Amino acid sequence: MKALAKLAVAAALSFMGFAQAQVPPRWPERPIRLVVPYPAGPGSADTIARVIGEKLETVLGQPVIVENKPGASGNISIDYVVKSPADGYTLLIGPVGPIAINPSIFNDLKFDTAKDLAPVSFVGSESFALVAAANVGATDIRNLTEKIKAKPETFSWGSSGVGSGTHLAGELFQRALGVKLIHVPYKGGTRTINDVAAGLLSITFTSTPIAASFAGTGKLTILATTGTRRSALLPAIPTMSEAGYPGVLFISWYGVFAPANVPPPIVERLHAAINIALQDPEVRGRLARYDIATKPMSIDEFKEFVVSETSRLGEVVRAANIRVQ
Repeated sequence: MKALAKLAVAAALSFMGFAQAQVPPRWPERPIRLVVPYPAGPGSADTIARVIGEKLETVLGQPVIVENKPGASGNISIDYVVKSPADGYTLLIGPVGPIAINPSIFNDLKFDTAKDLAPVSFVGSESFALVAAANVGATDIRNLTEKIKAKPETFSWGSSGVGSGTHLAGELFQRALGVKLIHVPYKGGTRTINDVAAGLLSITFTSTPIAASFAGTGKLTILATTGTRRSALLPAIPTMSEAGYPGVLFISWYGVFAPANVPPPIVERLHAAINIALQDPEVRGRLARYDIATKPMSIDEFKEFVVSETSRLGEVVRAANIRVQ
């Protein structure tokens, strides 16, 4: 199995026009570290790291060690990776927040994600779900927006923290409706969704797996999702675009990054190996349980995507005057 996987990597590199001789002949010859900016547990970033890491061990023939380095909204892990040797043995699972949002909300970053990290491979993405407390009485997204516009001062919305993805999704929603609601930022999403379910908050954005876990409980209403496609876990729920709000687009995406000066042949080898892992039916199936949709991108396409998302989300941050001291 390992021999076949290695042959597949070599074939992929050859197909892309990169001679195998460009890569150090025995690379990798020791374990690879995959750094996650959040704690170990059921979160998407940690799940992705462990699912991809297991497959990469087979593809590359070396152990892949997942290291969780949480703190400072992901900045600690990025600082750690950018200061690591540029040899391809230390990689980052980079979620949208630390990569594309933090540069606009933090004044004192010790690194520049655009210059100090090399995009290696896009992994996948998930959307958020807009949910309302049962006592709001919203039957669908149109009904909710009518209620909000009639009495915006009576509505509160929670996010998982200042500058979080759910915060930006909420700002996009307010912009689309032309209103300002009472924002209640929490430290994490668990208490936020529980307070909506208890009727203490009007609305929030949450992950689709969490929203799906409340389906049928009568505690909240799932109204729309923020992605470009309907959620596989919530196929009956329309996207914001389908509901008439195309500007409320937020996907929580994940990619693999390396220190900026890793030799391009090693980046290419890693990119090929990750793409092989993502094409594996078992890997895709395990990620799909968390509503994470994989999508192949070339390295250049991924670079352009990161630049575009950083610019787009940075504009949202500036318009809403979001800052973290």
